[in-house]
Amino acid sequence: LTSISQNTNWPDLWVKHGFLITFEGLLSAAGKELGMIEDAAVGIAMLKNVSVQLVSTKTASPAESVNIVDSPHLKWIHISANDTLHNATEFIVRLGIEPEYWTTCVAEPLKRAAVRFFPLLYQVGVDIRQAAAHAQMNAKNQLSSSVDQLNSSVNPSSKSEGDNLDDEEDDDDDEVANTDVLVAFNNEALQKMNFYANAISPISPALSTQELGNQQQQIHPVLASLHNHIVGSSGKMNHSILDEAATVAQKLGGAGVVFCKSGKDRTAMHVTYKQAQYIHRFLQTNDKNNVLEKVYNDATKLRVYGTRLPICEKNVGQAKYAFNTLQVRFMPDMLKPPISTLAGFLKGGAVFKGGGIES
Repeated sequence: LTSISQNTNWPDLWVKHGFLITFEGLLSAAGKELGMIEDAAVGIAMLKNVSVQLVSTKTASPAESVNIVDSPHLKWIHISANDTLHNATEFIVRLGIEPEYWTTCVAEPLKRAAVRFFPLLYQVGVDIRQAAAHAQMNAKNQLSSSVDQLNSSVNPSSKSEGDNLDDEEDDDDDEVANTDVLVAFNNEALQKMNFYANAISPISPALSTQELGNQQQQIHPVLASLHNHIVGSSGKMNHSILDEAATVAQKLGGAGVVFCKSGKDRTAMHVTYKQAQYIHRFLQTNDKNNVLEKVYNDATKLRVYGTRLPICEKNVGQAKYAFNTLQVRFMPDMLKPPISTLAGFLKGGAVFKGGGIES
């Protein structure tokens, strides 16, 4: 908060419109992970009912607050709940901050008001299961198109006999792999982000909040590239959606959260790629022809020598990422781990006892 608020009016905008927080999901729309995506979407949406307030510890801490022992500036945290007229529960998270730090580093607007979250979920599967789900959907669509063309050529005025049948087998297939749900989630997030962008930086004459909600909004220029990625993403593994969503969130004064299933493998690949990008943004690397190669190289170093392998070791007892060479072949290039760091095909075997490999 501090570094941004010194140079912009972000704190005023956060108080008025909320703090944009973009969740970058790496789950696949297949099998059990499809259900995890849906659960995550509900939980993330509920964050709109959460506000954060920064208070000085000059005042006494509220009853039932929890002390924070390892921070030089944060002293305690307290969460309270209030029921609203719409049968929803609103939560206020109060953070007690050391008085000198609160006085010198917390922007004035943040001293006077709580800031609510404006949460979004973008979701792109990046593993072999998602690649298989896309292949299954594309093959199914091609077969359906071929059958329609054949029926049309035989009897243009008639429908296929199967058009009126309730095919339970197809329904079961959709439960196993439903890639359209990713497009739906990303489109929903895009519309919400577009609303937020137009609210803090309107591209048309000032409108009331109600008018903004009622009209079909033009895509804000800052979202043009993200919009194009999402429109063309059906049946494709397009990691650029997450990459661009994170970039736009930064431009809009927000932040990002990365997650997968276990938080140690796919998350590690995505986080180290983002860290490598940040390094070259900070260094202002001007060699556009070789910058991507440099980002990939630095991401590889972070994956080998950074903190991510120790996290795997703490989690499953071995400093290896839970991928094998076959799985890596289907991952986007920017997320592929070094071969030396792969766990291989073992699951519940001598290396990873107890089913340590992520399934």
